[in-house]
Amino acid sequence: MCYSQDRNDNSLCPARAAALHLGGARMNTQIKSREASLVQRLIEAACQQANGKPVLEVKIAAAKCAGLDERLVRFYWDQYAPETVCQGAHILYREVPFIQKCPYCGHTFASRKQNVPCPQCRAGHTATLVGDDCAIVEDITTAN
Repeated sequence: MCYSQDRNDNSLCPARAAALHLGGARMNTQIKSREASLVQRLIEAACQQANGKPVLEVKIAAAKCAGLDERLVRFYWDQYAPETVCQGAHILYREVPFIQKCPYCGHTFASRKQNVPCPQCRAGHTATLVGDDCAIVEDITTAN
């Protein structure tokens, strides 16, 4: 997390504070957060799933352990989605307890428990993802 230089002061650093203040004025595009790079990966994943069709809706699942700010995810989506098939897509964001990844087929999915069977290949063991990998595009809706 981004804090001020005084380690005893838990106030947000100017970049994070500016990013969280999303009212009215557009944020300086020089200011970045970890949500920014995450959203870029999510848009790439959604575009890949869309196969060139316009995306109407994107369902994003984020694990609570990621500590993401939903407002920043939405803000950066609006910044990076234009000129992609995701432009104007409605975002459905939900927080889930865990994001799991199957070591056998590579499928990532949201779950309520750790180490659950993979819903795709039915492998009995999955790994819990941590850090910036804790958000996925669960589903998209495209135009016909």
